[in-house]
Amino acid sequence: MQFHERINKIKYGLIPVLGLLFLLWYIRSAGADVVYSDYIRIIDEYLPDVSDLSRLLVPDILTRIPASFAARAFNVRTFGFSVTFDRMLTLAGMGLIALVLYTYMYRHRIGFFWQLVTGIILFSLNKWEILLNGTAWAHVVSFGLFFLNYQLLDLLWTGEADAKQELMLMLMPFLWLLFAGEYIASYACTMILICLLGILTGGANSWAGKGEKGMFVGILAMTLAALLLYMLSRHYAVWEHAGAADTGLKELVLSQPWFLPRFFIKTFAGTAVGQETLQAFFAGGRALPDTAVMAAGMIVLAAYVFAFILYFAGDMLEKTVFPLILLISGLMNHILVTAGRWIFLREDYALSSRYAGQFMIGIIGILIVFALYGREDKRVKRRAAQRRKKRIVAAAAAVSVFIAAGNCYTTYQEIRKAPYREANYENMAAALLSYEGHTEEDLCRIMEWHKDPAVLYRAIGILEENRFNVFRVPVFEEGAENAG
Repeated sequence: MQFHERINKIKYGLIPVLGLLFLLWYIRSAGADVVYSDYIRIIDEYLPDVSDLSRLLVPDILTRIPASFAARAFNVRTFGFSVTFDRMLTLAGMGLIALVLYTYMYRHRIGFFWQLVTGIILFSLNKWEILLNGTAWAHVVSFGLFFLNYQLLDLLWTGEADAKQELMLMLMPFLWLLFAGEYIASYACTMILICLLGILTGGANSWAGKGEKGMFVGILAMTLAALLLYMLSRHYAVWEHAGAADTGLKELVLSQPWFLPRFFIKTFAGTAVGQETLQAFFAGGRALPDTAVMAAGMIVLAAYVFAFILYFAGDMLEKTVFPLILLISGLMNHILVTAGRWIFLREDYALSSRYAGQFMIGIIGILIVFALYGREDKRVKRRAAQRRKKRIVAAAAAVSVFIAAGNCYTTYQEIRKAPYREANYENMAAALLSYEGHTEEDLCRIMEWHKDPAVLYRAIGILEENRFNVFRVPVFEEGAENAG
């Protein structure tokens, strides 16, 4: 490899490395190694005997994320059930996303401006909740695996995939069942649509008479089989949604016909500016007016439409399908979150940080389309057409700067909050170590546990008896004594 090409590769790797180091700093600055919230249920269900296969081999196994059993067993035996370990797995998932994404950018020689804007979105702290809540690690890893899958599908589309990669594409839908949980639905819907498109067109090589329709048929069949397996497993699951309303969908549509459209639009607003940042935008912590939130959501939704138009108008389908996959996947996630979370009857739920990782996929797809469209096209020779293209590129850059600016502002606010989040976790640790001195109501509030208090106390008993988590970390002992 020539020297300048090596330098070019290093340049494409600079933003991902800096971004991951930034996220590592944030996790260390804003978190403390203490279990809370969803961890309480996990402790009660699976600890201390993490090798008990009877808890894994159940009818709804695929809803329980099988990969988490192996990771949990390793965590318990090696680190005494460390939340920090799970957070590092989350970081590894982010690293996989970055690796696939910037490899694609290197392949297509995408410019530095678009690399930077994409990095701002990818490493934004609007995802603070999934970065700090270690139970989300499998979901983030699954997003990275989806990106890898989409990259290989893009190689198949352009006729560059070899036999090993084609075999991997056939097996991947089943492998992702180990990690994805309910996110397999958006992945499967996306793959089904792209495979159908591949069957109709034969991929990018169909114009050269070298279609790969047979492979698309095979991948489609495997994806459908994997989705059916998940749906069968889900049929046996029992779901608990704390805070869910008893209102049925038909009743909601009749009584509040604008609720679902508003909720859907607000999911797009959350990709530009984080929920807490929106709520504290004005002095005094007053929430940003609904009109402004809806406007932000409409701008991002319009960016999706704009990107779809540019993708097909720019004849990108003949060159790459990766950005189209990301656009479809992003939209699927917005639809699925709306379909699954309207039951709480709270519009601000659409802006939650926990969904930022899912929605980020579509935003990255938008940016890649803008980047590819903005490159010099020798076919555009007429001055009028050149001027029109320049205006379109300027509009795309303006939309991208708007989204990036919102993410930068959110990241800035989260950096300021990092010490307070760390203090909150340390308060949780102190409360666990001195739990007998707290009332039941107070302890549930501190540990962000909104279900049966008996489950919380059973979980604490398991931790204390087995010296897990905070009960094996001496750094919190002095704080617990002071708290007592």
